[in-house]
Amino acid sequence: MKRRRTNVILATLVLIVAFGIWYFFIKRWDYKILFTVPVTHSVAYTFIHDHHEWDGKTLKNGQLTFSEKEPWTFLSSQLNLDSSIYLFDWKLKAKNDSLTKISLGVSDARHSLRNRWSVLFKKTAFEKNIRKNVIIIRDKIIERNNEFKYSKACSDSMESIPCVYISTKSPVRGKANEMIRNVISLNLFVKDHKLGLNGNPMVVVKNWNPLSDSIDFDFCFPVLHPELIPEDDLIKSRTVSVKKALRIDFFGNYSYTDYSWNQLFEAAHKQSANPTGRIIEVFYNDPHSGENDLNWKASVYMELAE
Repeated sequence: MKRRRTNVILATLVLIVAFGIWYFFIKRWDYKILFTVPVTHSVAYTFIHDHHEWDGKTLKNGQLTFSEKEPWTFLSSQLNLDSSIYLFDWKLKAKNDSLTKISLGVSDARHSLRNRWSVLFKKTAFEKNIRKNVIIIRDKIIERNNEFKYSKACSDSMESIPCVYISTKSPVRGKANEMIRNVISLNLFVKDHKLGLNGNPMVVVKNWNPLSDSIDFDFCFPVLHPELIPEDDLIKSRTVSVKKALRIDFFGNYSYTDYSWNQLFEAAHKQSANPTGRIIEVFYNDPHSGENDLNWKASVYMELAE
């Protein structure tokens, strides 16, 4: 009887020690949160990737960095604060076409042991801070999703269109600002040389990579008289065409058209099609007209290999 009791005590101690070793030294995260959002996983992924705020303040360059990305299912990042270094693993899983389950694991690289000990007995400042900011992110994902809409992807093509263009490079989220910066130059060039506009402004993204934060693209104005285009150091000429593509009609602020790229990419994957990396956007509305953003329309083409 005594021996059995001793064995039980020893087994219990071994379990406690094993649990302590796992909990304090092996367990990957100090804290974990599970939540769902009524959006596609690509929308959630893109927003989380682009969200550079914490505690209501815009983060400085270099404060938030990403060490690993798997569009549109996983993000690993590091947030450098004054007294802490937060490590995040975001895992996203589509429950259906309009619902995403998100699992977030968080650790503080500077205070991990303290956090793990404290959280056993009470809600810590670390835990409260994480929950507060995750709730903000969750609510803003839903808010962003209500700021645009798009059609289902369909097969399409585009006939050859002569254009003048300015070639530039920017972060994906900076594309609209680059267009604004160059629109006057293109307008004056077309007017001064009597080229005549022949359609709506376009952007040709040369080689989009979902893992990259930057894009090279041409901002194009279609013209009636390409034969009158003079040589210029900044503004060049080209034709734009697409023989085989998937197209989505996007409605919303043109700063967010890249949300439709993700949908096009996934639609291509489902059809076993191979995107070339080239994306063409055609813009039908003047952003300065005062219209509701949801009335702005853009047709977005993702070129497919033939």
